[in-house]
Amino acid sequence: MGDDSEWMKLPIDQKCEHKVWKARLNGYEEALKLFQKIEDEKSPEWGKYLGLIKKFVTESNAVAQLKGLEAALAFIENAHVAGKTTGEVVSGVVTKVFNQPKARAKELGMDICLMYIEIEKAEVVQDELLKGLDNKNPKIVVACIETLRKALRLVASSQQ
Repeated sequence: MGDDSEWMKLPIDQKCEHKVWKARLNGYEEALKLFQKIEDEKSPEWGKYLGLIKKFVTESNAVAQLKGLEAALAFIENAHVAGKTTGEVVSGVVTKVFNQPKARAKELGMDICLMYIEIEKAEVVQDELLKGLDNKNPKIVVACIETLRKALRLVASSQQ
């Protein structure tokens, strides 16, 4: 277990990219805590994670992916620069999250899409979800339809 101590010393962003899934899980957990702590939405700290958020959602390990999705959602809720990641992250949600057997993963994926809509990125989200309707996997198609339906319902209720 001497291997563990090596990655434990790495900065959060490096843990999130580590080849060992436990290191990535730990990185996502620390990133989630960090994202919830940063009070300035324009903090330069957010920039360090811009290129990593897609990896958070496309994580190959199911356990680590759930934590990655939570961290990604916290990033989108709090970071001023989150909008820059919309296309790649929603595309990752459609292809790598909506086909997951875990309901929690799909729920977080849907929340991520809805949060992007809330931060004024509805068009990009819509485009990615519509692309998902052409997917061969019926689970992905159903999840895209459910997300679009939920988004439309939320938009309609907010205009009343």
